[in-house]
Amino acid sequence: MSAHVSPDLLWMLTRSHTSFLNKRESGRIQFTSEPCNLTNLNSFKYSGLANSKAADIKSSVKVENGVAKNDNGIIITTKIQKSKKNSVLSKPAQVFKSIKSTNPAKQINFRRMANCVRKTVGGNYRPDLVNAALARWTKYHRSIVAIKSKTVAAKKK
Repeated sequence: MSAHVSPDLLWMLTRSHTSFLNKRESGRIQFTSEPCNLTNLNSFKYSGLANSKAADIKSSVKVENGVAKNDNGIIITTKIQKSKKNSVLSKPAQVFKSIKSTNPAKQINFRRMANCVRKTVGGNYRPDLVNAALARWTKYHRSIVAIKSKTVAAKKK
């Protein structure tokens, strides 16, 4: 998407006019639901559309009998900045690279996944997004623990 346009120009065009924008309190607070935005804030630093390097953490959804379940693992998604073929950058579906945890979400070790997030997002990719990515992973892990404790309590009754 941003292969032929500078990130600054793309941000200037999309910062106040995008379908992902959610304005609260008469426009003073602006959130966004765009892909690869870790904090859901409408700012250039976290924008998944304007930046050539962006990362996202989300739970994978498994559908069984028409019911969506979020217990199938965690997916870390990053944007591919450059490739051998420039045609990949013009195909939005091929711009993202995903890493999926092989274990179900209930069995994921917190520290091991945190190190994976730190190495994938940090390292040489986007070190400024490490804290936001770890915060997102912490929220997912806490929700998994809460769901797991509710199911264990329901089985004991």
